[in-house]
Amino acid sequence: MDIPTLIMNATERLLERCGDRAKFEARLLLGLAVGSHEPIYPHMHVQLREEQIERYYELISERIAGKPISRIRGWREFWSLPFKLNKATLDPRPESELLVEKAVLYAQSKLFPKNKKINLLDLGTGSGCLLLSCLKELKFATGVGVDINKNAISQAQENARLLYLEERSEFFISNWFDGIGNRCFDIILCNPPYISRSYEKYLKDEVLLFDPQDALFSGKEGLADYEIIISSIARYLSAQGIVSLEIGYNQLEHVLRFVRQANLRVSDVYKDLQGIPRCLIICHPNNTLL
Repeated sequence: MDIPTLIMNATERLLERCGDRAKFEARLLLGLAVGSHEPIYPHMHVQLREEQIERYYELISERIAGKPISRIRGWREFWSLPFKLNKATLDPRPESELLVEKAVLYAQSKLFPKNKKINLLDLGTGSGCLLLSCLKELKFATGVGVDINKNAISQAQENARLLYLEERSEFFISNWFDGIGNRCFDIILCNPPYISRSYEKYLKDEVLLFDPQDALFSGKEGLADYEIIISSIARYLSAQGIVSLEIGYNQLEHVLRFVRQANLRVSDVYKDLQGIPRCLIICHPNNTLL
């Protein structure tokens, strides 16, 4: 079968799952089937072997079953960087780049050059995408990433090596702050689990079947981990430091209450492209830089 016909047939099969992305994903999956990360277009002269065609059919079936492209190819682009994924890591969302953007802006405009040794902490690091993206931008910074899952830590360490950041990053197993000791940080990044169990029925297959459950859900209301993290975070945050925290839909008022109870303050609330409050910047009440 020729390439145009293969792609056309695959596009038709993918339409229900992928909608207007079906044609692009059909081309991308064909590229993956032949060992490339680039899509193959109908006009290209590529000699396909029988096993590559069979692999193409397998990938199409996986995609129809709900497996995201990022899981099929094993990596996701985040902050224009490639991050490898495994079953223990959350698939990074574009809206989480807000946390990186605001953390980097604060470091560059407020902390540097006053403080040339900026320390970052990433709570629930997963693939390491938040911490490592910040370190790519902040050449003068070092960082620690913690996660409760050893396989997530292994993946973050591999991503650090692939991005040539292993000398400025450290990853280890910790249940939030349990393994941090007496360290203090200038920037704390955190995208915790925040989906309520009542919302589980609304999640897409791509999320529910392929993201780790412990990276998605946080108690009945989705707030359990926020309460734990925010109640303890002050002692690990430097006087002029900030927390860049992701929140979910309709959670702003609940999280603000936790912040007030911890005698901290929210300096800014940033919305994502859909107009949903997504990123909170939290600091000590006496932070003079905000």
